[in-house]
Amino acid sequence: MSTFLFEKEVDQSLLKSGFTIPIDAHQRIQDAVGVQLSKGQKTGIRILLDGQLYDALLTNINFREKYSSRVVLQIRYAEGSPICQRLKNLFSHLDFSVSNTKKGFIEVYSNDNKTLEFKVKNGLIFATKGASMREFIEKIMNDYLRAKSEQFKDHPLGTYFRNDIPQIIYDTGIVDSDRYLITGSVGKGNWADVPWIGIFLKEIAKSATQGVYIAYLLSKDSNKVYLTFIQGSTNKKPQALQDNARDIKGRIQDKGFSSDGNIELGDNLSKTAKGYIPATIYYKAYNRESLPDEEEIRDDLKNMVDIYQEYYEKIYQQESPEKEGAETVSDVSSTIEAIKQYIASKGFSYQNGLIENFFLSLKSKPFVILAGTSGTGKTRLVKLFAEAVGANTNNGRYKMVSVRPDWSDSTDLFGHVDLNGRFIPGAIIDFIKRAELDSTHPYFLCLDEMNLARVEYYLSDFLSVVETRDFQGGHITSQPLVSDKYYGSDSSAAGKYGTVLFPENLYVIGTVNMDETTFPFSRKVLDRANTIEFSFVDLTPPAEWEFKASAPLNLGNEFLKTKYLLLAQCADQQDDVNTYCVELQKLNHILKQANAHVGYRVRDEIVFYLLNNKKANLLPENEAMDNEIMQKILPRIQGSSASIKNMLCGLFRECAGEYEGQNTESDLSSKMMKVAQKSDCKYPKSAQKLAFMVRRFEEDGFTSYWL
Repeated sequence: MSTFLFEKEVDQSLLKSGFTIPIDAHQRIQDAVGVQLSKGQKTGIRILLDGQLYDALLTNINFREKYSSRVVLQIRYAEGSPICQRLKNLFSHLDFSVSNTKKGFIEVYSNDNKTLEFKVKNGLIFATKGASMREFIEKIMNDYLRAKSEQFKDHPLGTYFRNDIPQIIYDTGIVDSDRYLITGSVGKGNWADVPWIGIFLKEIAKSATQGVYIAYLLSKDSNKVYLTFIQGSTNKKPQALQDNARDIKGRIQDKGFSSDGNIELGDNLSKTAKGYIPATIYYKAYNRESLPDEEEIRDDLKNMVDIYQEYYEKIYQQESPEKEGAETVSDVSSTIEAIKQYIASKGFSYQNGLIENFFLSLKSKPFVILAGTSGTGKTRLVKLFAEAVGANTNNGRYKMVSVRPDWSDSTDLFGHVDLNGRFIPGAIIDFIKRAELDSTHPYFLCLDEMNLARVEYYLSDFLSVVETRDFQGGHITSQPLVSDKYYGSDSSAAGKYGTVLFPENLYVIGTVNMDETTFPFSRKVLDRANTIEFSFVDLTPPAEWEFKASAPLNLGNEFLKTKYLLLAQCADQQDDVNTYCVELQKLNHILKQANAHVGYRVRDEIVFYLLNNKKANLLPENEAMDNEIMQKILPRIQGSSASIKNMLCGLFRECAGEYEGQNTESDLSSKMMKVAQKSDCKYPKSAQKLAFMVRRFEEDGFTSYWL
């Protein structure tokens, strides 16, 4: 049996590191935990709070001799410890900067040996695992009107709607967190007339503004909660909502739910709340005076989930506009021409073969780096190419993220859990999750100026996971980018995002400038990307200023989805593979002179690029190999040793052939450039780049691929 020991008012110290025990409770608390502490002694204790046990210390503070007669007992815990986090959540609504504001208290009780129990007064009592559906319905009916008279910001009832109620529903086992997102809302900036808890089938809807979903709606007077099957009503006229509801009701069973649309949410409702009434398809009302038992409430939810599934199978899968209209590509070459026409219609022109190269690079590996002088159209190319195939910011399939110099790990991209236990989403997690749920369309992520921070730091998880991709049942899967444990105790975030894989339809393109403000790339990064250099600039205005309009395409992901992840998957093209590998082996033998040789990853990705090119018949074979030498091999080379120069000369001979004066030490680069610019040069772009790298070696005693 618990025995009351003392009460402690909550202050900032209690929420940070602990508190001092009142003098008159010293003996009682030591008796409760079975110790007698001398000065300087401490003992571990356990604290029971909301059914959970936490570790803490009971300490007799050892003051200096001047204050030796003073006895101070404290309960201590580390800042950021589990109990500290819990207490901060429980009293997050308290404002210590305002006098005479609402106060919070902890009542301390003895329990069994060395265990104290904390009971909260004027704090938020969070739902714990096993809480019932009936309990949360009762709670919001009882507490919402009172909460509306209090400050909206950081109110604990808002946290209860967003975090605890979704977890209660997930814990019933009725709603699968892998398929469904559950979230709640009490308003944005102000208390809503009608707060809600939504259950969204991720393939259909992710918010209350679109699609069809299940919702619990609390009436304005808090006397009724409605379980509804409802439509997103934002920017939709009532008549259109009613017509659509009528159509749906004619095609799926009601399972005993009401379908007359007569839900009574209250008078003088906001525009948003009014929209819920014509948007409702089926519903059931729970009245405060006659709330059913837990079993009936759960059965109702099961039946509503069945209705949702029937809607998904009979209506959404057959008629979803998101799945309609994706164009089938029968001729890749013609499609590339259409893409180039669209880009040209926007007033942009790129070097011959660049769009084909960009396409082949994306198809071979969904990670491409565009490097070159600032202002040469790198970022614009990503945007225009995405628009040309049907991905843009309006449909959410294109996103540009400006990389910040202070990014240091993957939390900047995917998110982190704050000190209050809330998950704060990163820059790209919502975009990646959206791509994962819409696998039929390509999604383009542009990391602008990606080397303002160290790429191998903030993109480390991506660089590792992209290598785990594999085919399963015709789809490409991977190890998780974000595991379901990543969100800590934030069950709402865990329900919303869950395990995040590398989507087969995600294409990541980074743009980079190489100057004194940026970081160089490690081989870990370069080995995993095709690095396309932008050095072509033609400042001459176009001969014709009238640009012919060209409509974008609406291509499915099959246009860019790779057919190859392992060399073994190319067995039916063995002769071509052997030819390419023989050529690469010659180059690798030269690279080995300076320990710059490549591995199997680079070999495989070059082969995939060349096979994709041959199948689509986009570029001459030598031009395709030239591109890959430029993009996969040369960017890795840098150094100041004699072996580097000798290696560059050997690579040049392989790319361009023998040249006059190759055995002399003077002015090698200019002699190389003359040969590289001849029409019979085998790999002209690579040869010219090698000549440039040799010139830099001659001038600076050091060379690199990068300008």
